[in-house]
Amino acid sequence: MAFVTDHKELVIGGVPVHRRLSRERNRLARVLVERLVTDVATYRRLPPGELAPDIHTVVEANIQAFAAAVRDRRVPDALGRQVGEQAAHGAEEGMPPEAVLTAFHLSFAECWRSLVRDAEPADLPDVIAFTELTMDYLRRVTETVAAAYFEERRRVSREDQDARYRLMSALLSGEPVEGLAASAGLRVPPAYVVMSLRTHPDEDAGESAVAARRKVQRMQRELEHVGEEPVLSLLDGTGGTVLIPGPLASGEAEALAARLSAAGRAEITAAVAEAEPAGVPAAVRQTRDILDVVRGFGHGPGVYRLSDVLLEYQLTRPTAATRELAALLDPLDDFPDLLLTLEAYLRHGRARRATAAGLHVHPNTLDYRLRRVAELTGLSPADDLALQRLAAAMAARKAG
Repeated sequence: MAFVTDHKELVIGGVPVHRRLSRERNRLARVLVERLVTDVATYRRLPPGELAPDIHTVVEANIQAFAAAVRDRRVPDALGRQVGEQAAHGAEEGMPPEAVLTAFHLSFAECWRSLVRDAEPADLPDVIAFTELTMDYLRRVTETVAAAYFEERRRVSREDQDARYRLMSALLSGEPVEGLAASAGLRVPPAYVVMSLRTHPDEDAGESAVAARRKVQRMQRELEHVGEEPVLSLLDGTGGTVLIPGPLASGEAEALAARLSAAGRAEITAAVAEAEPAGVPAAVRQTRDILDVVRGFGHGPGVYRLSDVLLEYQLTRPTAATRELAALLDPLDDFPDLLLTLEAYLRHGRARRATAAGLHVHPNTLDYRLRRVAELTGLSPADDLALQRLAAAMAARKAG
């Protein structure tokens, strides 16, 4: 509700307040611009040429609008369009909302100080009325600025998201992207780090549609803090693909996966590869294949590259030898404990005691089982060459 009182002129220091505001608006605007540069870090970082004369003109117009409200002793239901336009401009330029609001607060605080410093004791009723009017006007300005600012940020965000989505779609399909990126104000880096993700279910939330959406939003917010160039992503509740302007330093992919896991509140398995823009489709296929290999061979969450799963990856590529290699372990089909023992022995790097502890058996029991593997397959785990064939056979069997 607008502030309304009687229409008697407010007089401070023998001069009607609205007339003094109108008469001194140019000086007040100059003082305010100087204070913005001194007191507000965002404005302090701007080149001097970007502050004047535009901002000076806007401030002067706002002071004049305030003078009219003081004259009428009433805050209008709709403020002048300069207020909303200035807020929208700040949002479009990426200025933080607190900087935009601070500019208005400093303006009206300076106006208030300039007038009440000359007040006499007899002016107290008008000083109180002027203070109340200033506070009500500032409240209305804050509402208008906040609404205009965030509406503009939503518009800019939608446009930015649309541009990023079109660029990522073009990269994934292998289309030329230079012209598309330039029209959207985006830069195409020499190479991308392609990261394919698989997120494990959020058991506490039951992975409802709402929980999945919130998980994705938290992960996308985390991606906004990666590097200086925009990160492109297509994510859903089960994972997705991320294109990071490369290169990444050693360990950065692992650190990012850890942050995404924390943001998504779920364990993450990721596969990464680096590619030039034209090679993104092939890199995406490769990283998705790596994820399939990692899952198929029972590897846990973490970050994987092709070099981490070379043997497993190669064995998942169909060849004439794959089936015969897997068949080396067919004699163990009726002895699941022997298959589990061989798998554990390979996983623990032939460490006898660690394997026995992992299987919760005595080391002598482990030795007996390994001898049985040798008897049934003709390949002894104690022989280096035979063990390589057993490992390859195990990988080929899992790939099948």
